Amino acid sequence: MLAGMLRALLSAVVVLSLSGSAWAVPLGYTDKASFDGAVSSLSPPQTLDFEDVASGTLIPSGTGLDGVSFVYSIPGYSLRVSSTFGTTSPSNYLGLDNPDTAFYLGDQITIEFGQVVRAVGLYAIAGSDTQAGDFELSAGGGSVTNAALADRDVSDGSAWFLGLVDTSPGGGFTSATLRGVDAGDGAFLAFSVDDVTTAVPEPGVAALGVSALAVLVAASLWRGRTCTLV
Repeated sequence: MLAGMLRALLSAVVVLSLSGSAWAVPLGYTDKASFDGAVSSLSPPQTLDFEDVASGTLIPSGTGLDGVSFVYSIPGYSLRVSSTFGTTSPSNYLGLDNPDTAFYLGDQITIEFGQVVRAVGLYAIAGSDTQAGDFELSAGGGSVTNAALADRDVSDGSAWFLGLVDTSPGGGFTSATLRGVDAGDGAFLAFSVDDVTTAVPEPGVAALGVSALAVLVAASLWRGRTCTLV
């Protein structure tokens, strides 16, 4: 009887955990300050700013940089680190090996993290003709599009921030996809990407979850013992 109660309790815990993960949808952010506040309970964020990669370096699909891989299929072009135009970190940014060193509406790339992360954020840098909804970042069943107003200016353009955060129990995601939204109206927009930021839970958070489960199991054992004696 006691073993049956224990199995039932463990099953309930697993179901609740999976349900929480399934129901949770990452929250979207369009300004870096709010994103930073949302990830303050996680481990210190890690940012890939492409400064450690020489300008002009090509990045074939599936290639990793600092634990992050880029998967894409953009006919005729490859990802390339460039430094031609203004960006959010000192000089380098991610674009394509075309004359504009940039992505266009309709292009998309998937960023693979190699682990479960709870947050991802990045900047899309473009000109003043950018419209709300031109860029979309999606991950873990959630998505966010850029606001009408840029988060910050750069030397020859502006930068729109896109971020997703999932701090729910059992939540997180292992990849995210950025795309230039092609509305089918023939609009042209060149944009680059910089400062890909990720965050994972503090190590103590996972340990706390295990401890809580241990307490539940112990309580169940004690109740079962008491019931047996009565």
